[in-house]
Amino acid sequence: MEAIYKSAFEKAIAIEIKSLSFYQTVSLIVRDNSTKRVFEVLAKEESSHLDLLCNLFPDNAEELVSILTKSYSSVFSDPYYMTLLNTVQFNTSEKDALQIALKEEQSCINCYTPFVEFFRETRIHDVFSRILNETHKHCEMISEEYMRLMHMVDQTDQLSFVRE
Repeated sequence: MEAIYKSAFEKAIAIEIKSLSFYQTVSLIVRDNSTKRVFEVLAKEESSHLDLLCNLFPDNAEELVSILTKSYSSVFSDPYYMTLLNTVQFNTSEKDALQIALKEEQSCINCYTPFVEFFRETRIHDVFSRILNETHKHCEMISEEYMRLMHMVDQTDQLSFVRE
């Protein structure tokens, strides 16, 4: 596998593992059942992204296992991830948890956008495009949950949430 592809897959797999771990952990911490369900859905989505990446990875199973192992073992040593995770406590409000989740999704968008712009091989481009599009949908879902929680009427009420 070319070094540039391997590097992209390593980064993408690490992103998905961190997001999956974050959402699984946060779903165990938050008290509000609706917010908990949002995080459980997001965890499931991240798991499906990870599956897509693993299925697209070339047939070198040993290399894939090595990347997965490295990514899982580095989750709790990543400063950004730990900062994000440490912001969520048992008494974190649902509003704050959703704002934190939106930051996580925005971070993923920032990471995936260059992949979509760079890779032209159809299979790889399509997978990264799909993940990027679904991440944008995650932002929408988080925003909708925030609006429900804050009793907002429509998207115009939400501008302060996006800016916070």
